[in-house]
Amino acid sequence: MIMNLKDINLRDNYKKWKKNLGEYRCFFRSTPFVSLKTYSDFVLDEYSIKVSDNLVNQVLKEYEDEYFIIVDLNLNEILDLALILNNHYDIKPILNINLLFNDFGLVGTKEHISRLIYCSENLKEIQTKKYIMFIPFDRYREEMDDSEKKNKLNNQYAIGFDDLPYEEFLKELGYKGIKIITRGNVKEDLMDYINFLNSKLEVKIVKVK
Repeated sequence: MIMNLKDINLRDNYKKWKKNLGEYRCFFRSTPFVSLKTYSDFVLDEYSIKVSDNLVNQVLKEYEDEYFIIVDLNLNEILDLALILNNHYDIKPILNINLLFNDFGLVGTKEHISRLIYCSENLKEIQTKKYIMFIPFDRYREEMDDSEKKNKLNNQYAIGFDDLPYEEFLKELGYKGIKIITRGNVKEDLMDYINFLNSKLEVKIVKVK
């Protein structure tokens, strides 16, 4: 079915992700949904899943109740993962995406928007005690030519300490550590958080293929 961005109830989409997050609501970000209210209308891309069964299985294998899991992969991947884990495995996604979508933005494409909308529209309501946080690896690019920045809005962003759970919060919820699931090198902003927590809690970095 062909859909336009202007036909989407962004507020309802936002509420779906936020509902039943409990103590984790403070880490959910409304920025993508709010920013889309002023984005130029376009026909949304048809959805086709990008994430492999192998990646889904790797994430499921790493899930343990005593570790808080943060998945740091590209935006398309985390959206697919969030939908699959929610709808089929009763794991509630904490969508920690602080991306300001803009027609002229350096990051955030129409494909990303289309995928966010599709996953939002198809997200089932669940009640669970299992949660995984998702952050987009492509929130900023570490290297970029000046020519790419021309006539563009720099809407890249870094993860701050306020965006992620602190030691006391994790301990109160019974976690003994965190697992970071990523691919390749951990970016500087997330590494700062890891280094801060490392002396207080167990930190595991898991590289997926």
